[in-house]
Amino acid sequence: MSEKAVSRPGADGDSPAFAPQVGAVIRRLRRQRGLSVRTLAAQSGISASFLGAVERDESDIALGRLALIAQALDHDVASLLGYSLRRATPRFLQPARRGPRGKGVEFSAFRIPGSHLELLVASFAPRTTFDDSITHAGIDVAYMAQGELILVVDGNDYVLEEGSCVVWPSSHPHTMRNDSDAVAIAVGFTTETVH
Repeated sequence: MSEKAVSRPGADGDSPAFAPQVGAVIRRLRRQRGLSVRTLAAQSGISASFLGAVERDESDIALGRLALIAQALDHDVASLLGYSLRRATPRFLQPARRGPRGKGVEFSAFRIPGSHLELLVASFAPRTTFDDSITHAGIDVAYMAQGELILVVDGNDYVLEEGSCVVWPSSHPHTMRNDSDAVAIAVGFTTETVH
């Protein structure tokens, strides 16, 4: 049985930030889209030889040129630089908020560094509900990981079955409840920091 190195939260400590491997990211995204170096170079208005050198990590790239490549790949510059995390390795996050959000409802909110996104996880015991209806800026997305919930938006009920995904404007009053006799778990995100 061969042993494999396993990274654990905090295992790398706070070592100096890794330089982003921009060329490798560009190459991976280019290949995922089925583009040749020449095609991406033409779409971004830079030379194919220069783009190849960047991908091979033989040349640095100025921010303006990186923005042109990002646009051609339908990405933002931050994503090419490692999602603004200043590191090329996974980063383990602790919840910004964790605890009950109603009797029998456990809730966690994780802020995503370098963005306004929050990952949300809610577990509903049978016959429970959030203790409030909220409104905020942005868009909410929820995925039903287990069970069934009722999403209430503007006073209207929408059934969320296991495996379904729903999106709605966060500016409308919304809440969730579990009318069933089974545990329900929803995972989602909001595009603006709320918690």
